[in-house]
Amino acid sequence: MIWPLRVGLAYGLVTRVRLAIAYNGAGFRGLAPNAGVRTVIGELTPVLEAILGPISEIHMSGRTDAGVHARHQVLSFDTDTTIDATRLAKSINSRLGPEVIATSVDVAPGSFHARFSAIGRRYRYTVLNHPHPSPFSAGFEWWVPGPLDLEAMQAACAPVVGEHDFASFCRRPKPNDDGQLISLVRRVDSAAWSEDTDDSGQRRLRFEIAGAAFCHQMVRSITGLHVAVGQGRRSPADVADVLAARDRNAAPSPAPPQGLMLWDVMY
Repeated sequence: MIWPLRVGLAYGLVTRVRLAIAYNGAGFRGLAPNAGVRTVIGELTPVLEAILGPISEIHMSGRTDAGVHARHQVLSFDTDTTIDATRLAKSINSRLGPEVIATSVDVAPGSFHARFSAIGRRYRYTVLNHPHPSPFSAGFEWWVPGPLDLEAMQAACAPVVGEHDFASFCRRPKPNDDGQLISLVRRVDSAAWSEDTDDSGQRRLRFEIAGAAFCHQMVRSITGLHVAVGQGRRSPADVADVLAARDRNAAPSPAPPQGLMLWDVMY
């Protein structure tokens, strides 16, 4: 369905575009534009403008840090150029693939916003629990060679489900323009660990967590604490204590970025 065009940009007819992308974050300093460093949107913007001309600000469903990957990231922007979805996707994939690929391009209603229209996000973190790392998947997992107690890690999930102040797990953002601290209260809808072992005997533990929104480093910090629980350095009961502390120093260091992937965005 083609939605009515609106007036904007250079006072012409404007189309809102919904663009879904996947990317390998290893070579980028995150998703969002950042002067002087290579980012996903920094590389994507000139490709889009080569076809569409000037576009509006690109909105994202959620930021990802340096080294973090995305299976399904959603962007939105406005253009006054007629959209050829197939051509646009092919251009992105030929110029930026395989690091960044377009998985879908659609004309969206004017009310659609990649961030504010989203009702949930799902992340997946992968841990390789094996005596030696894998040269073939090292860029997408955290290698932890010692024993990990999956049952204890699963028990550590329950305290983070629900609405909490996740200050202990998030990098504190700068105050807003009025000097007010930004709330780090978030709602987690589900959290669970699972495991599988491949034909070569490599054991992988996967953490999936879903919620309305997440703050900076939240998933990696929860993962880091859960792995400490699996190693026996912390107990499942410690998770509730860390939450209650609302102190970044109460949690261990975040898990490394390469194991994390934005898995899905729900609308």
